[in-house]
Amino acid sequence: MISNGCRFRASFVYAFFLLSFGLLYTRLVTLQVFRHEDLLRRGLDLHRLNLKIDPRRGRILDCRGRPFAMSERVPSLYAVPEKIGDPAAVARALRPYVPLPDEELLDRLRRRKKFVWLARKLDADAAAKIERLGLEGIGFREETRRVYPQGGLLAHVIGFTDVDNKGLEGIELSADEHLRGQAGWMASHRDRKGREIMTLRRQEVPPIDGYDVVLTVDSVIQHIAESELEEACARHNAIAGCLIVMEPGTGAVLALANWPSYDPNEPARSPQDHRRNRCVTDVYEPGSTFKIVTVGVALDEGAVTLADTVFCENGAFRVGRHTLHDVHAYGTLTTAEVVQKSSNIGAVKIAMKLGERRLHGGIERFGFGAPTGIGLPGEVSGMLHPPHRWSGLSIAAVPMGHEVGVTPIQMAAAAAAIANGGLAMRPYIVREILDASGGAVRTFLPQPRGRVMSEAAAAALVSAMERVASREGTAARAALEEYTVAGKTGTSQKIDPGGRYSRSRFIGSFLGFAPARDPSILVLAVLDEPRPAYYGGVVAAPVFKAVAARTLKYLGVPPDRQPADATALRRAAASGG
Repeated sequence: MISNGCRFRASFVYAFFLLSFGLLYTRLVTLQVFRHEDLLRRGLDLHRLNLKIDPRRGRILDCRGRPFAMSERVPSLYAVPEKIGDPAAVARALRPYVPLPDEELLDRLRRRKKFVWLARKLDADAAAKIERLGLEGIGFREETRRVYPQGGLLAHVIGFTDVDNKGLEGIELSADEHLRGQAGWMASHRDRKGREIMTLRRQEVPPIDGYDVVLTVDSVIQHIAESELEEACARHNAIAGCLIVMEPGTGAVLALANWPSYDPNEPARSPQDHRRNRCVTDVYEPGSTFKIVTVGVALDEGAVTLADTVFCENGAFRVGRHTLHDVHAYGTLTTAEVVQKSSNIGAVKIAMKLGERRLHGGIERFGFGAPTGIGLPGEVSGMLHPPHRWSGLSIAAVPMGHEVGVTPIQMAAAAAAIANGGLAMRPYIVREILDASGGAVRTFLPQPRGRVMSEAAAAALVSAMERVASREGTAARAALEEYTVAGKTGTSQKIDPGGRYSRSRFIGSFLGFAPARDPSILVLAVLDEPRPAYYGGVVAAPVFKAVAARTLKYLGVPPDRQPADATALRRAAASGG
């Protein structure tokens, strides 16, 4: 006979199991019927892997197709923290290969996320060692890394990118929309350790690779320019320098060098000052190189001829309360001799014949006071005050390159206009943009900017500039044995923090073109604070000579000097002229 207590316990157990099965059934119905779609989606999401496919960033090439910048495929390390059981152990295993502080690495592994980056763009050896560890929740994605196969060559023009291949400086920045391309997407799956299952990968949207950018720069000429500039800065203890090589007839830049330089593969290792493109960002008072602008305007306006004479006051000329001096005491000089001997007093007296407004208008026509439009980031306008802001001394300062601020590219472009018969060309450094098949998407042609002086005035000025690179001129060290040279020296005082001209800090420069009457190249060399020698004819003219001689030979330009001329030049150089 079953007692009431036993029946009660049996009923209780029966009811408990009935209720439990009821709850379980309800749960199963909820999961299988009402939440089926949601759980299926979450399950698929757990193993689905959507990959962003980086496009190949376009290359940056020199004018002969040699690469300055290119991209390579590299592995990047990521983690799926939800799949990592022991973050501390995984962190210890990855520590030798991941360039993160220990605390940061552990923090990333502990985040409740489905995806975190641990190391972007690893080298292949480190990636292989991590792969052999077989860590759950650790995987790789293929990305592209920007590399610069020629190191620091043309670094200030090329610039560099960030870790996501976005252009930050130079051509990488200014041409970023052409170079970057368009990302694609790929759907794939991952295993329980978070690693991609390659056999289940399927492509949905392919990436569109970036365009290649072809420059006007020739890497051989760029190497010549950089090596000669660096050697000159070291020899003369300069704190910095820049050098430009251009085609006067087209405005194409063949080389653009800055020193100090840096390696765009590792830009963070160099101070920001070394990464500045001084050719377009730095403003300086040009000194006597500016006299070719003053004389050029006067010749074009008919204020003087080359044969006209000017009395140079035997080296001292009073202007207001100030006395203007020449390096040497000159008496009467022709206009051509004012250029040849770089007379401050002669240039000022010629400018006085023009007057402030005509002089200012002519300087503006040469392009000063406005960017050249070369297309490089950071280009500035320089400084050219309007006539109503000139002081009583400005007419004596501006003609010899003071109270006016120029960039090296402005000075080079102005001289190129003289070399080009008075027709100014806009400087340019990008020649064309190519698609993946090598077809031209866009081509950049030489652009005339306007006539700055007549052909006759330009020819007269060139003949005067030819006399500069002679034994009686200020730049005998610029003369080439096989080519005629037209040029101009410049030596300017820098301004101290107190606003006064320094007696110990100078800028020495030289600009010239060759062959003088039919120029293939123009070269501007600028040395910042050379010492102890600082005159442009001493520190910068030899840089022009070395760069011009090597470049003309490389380009195969036929000599225009006779052997007898070359012998005379060697004798002049040997005598210290």
